Amino acid sequence: MALLTNRTQAVFDLSQIRRGDCIRVRRTGDTAFRNGFVTEAASDKLRLLYCNTQNNATSYLDILAADAAVGVWEIYWTADFQTVNYENNAPGTGA
Repeated sequence: MALLTNRTQAVFDLSQIRRGDCIRVRRTGDTAFRNGFVTEAASDKLRLLYCNTQNNATSYLDILAADAAVGVWEIYWTADFQTVNYENNAPGTGA
């Protein structure tokens, strides 16, 4: 299922992801994934709550739809742990 919808401006498909879903993201160039929960889902932005292992504290991370559309983020998400969805629009990945 596609996380982003194709319009004149990239937006998240809120029928695919919602508040409370578990999410795993990695920024292009990073080696480590961040695991957390979606605390806010808007058409232009997802806000995630994740555990920052560097200082053992919880942190928030915003993912913009425009960044996800150009392949800045590799995103996995699930609502039920039965179906895991994937989104990566990086050039050359075939996604």
